[in-house]
Amino acid sequence: PAAIEQLGAEVQLLGAQDLAAADLGTFNAIVTGTRAYAVREDLRTYNSRLLDYVKAGGNLIVLYNTPPEFAPSRYAPFPGELPRTAEEVSEEDSPVEILTPDAVVLNAPNRITKADFEGWVEQRGSKFWSTWDRAYTPMLATWDQGQPPQKGGWLHARYGKGHYTYFAYALHRQLPYGVSGAYRLLANLLSLHEAAARRPDSP
Repeated sequence: PAAIEQLGAEVQLLGAQDLAAADLGTFNAIVTGTRAYAVREDLRTYNSRLLDYVKAGGNLIVLYNTPPEFAPSRYAPFPGELPRTAEEVSEEDSPVEILTPDAVVLNAPNRITKADFEGWVEQRGSKFWSTWDRAYTPMLATWDQGQPPQKGGWLHARYGKGHYTYFAYALHRQLPYGVSGAYRLLANLLSLHEAAARRPDSP
């Protein structure tokens, strides 16, 4: 939350009563925190309201979560698999390949390039999906030495009028260290709905 505030956004933390009954449509974006599904029973209980929020035009960003508490086929809009042996990419300087360079989320408000993944600390990410429905678009690939390219760390899907993103890259590691590329990525994720509205014909 502090990092989002540093970007100039107003942050409201959502409790159980908010998830149960608040008008979620008032929020430009909703972010579920790292491992939130493991510790927030109310998040699992009212997850359908978050999907309804997306369907009505919202922007939901799910940071990395652990199995079995987060099961994509149950909590995401389209099927996928996050196995107990979910992949991670632990080398902080692992290569990064941008798979969809023309996607709105990679171009507004910041144009994301490989330079935004320089200076990362501890890891690239963890709990990457192993398979996913064709409704999702993988945005990046990264891999440790000797590991095949991992594409399940950043998945985006249009659902109804809105945007659903699973983002397993380690923002929670980068933001406290002031890694500029991580802040630029976060700004783009939060701005996706507004940016996409200005470029309706773009992926």
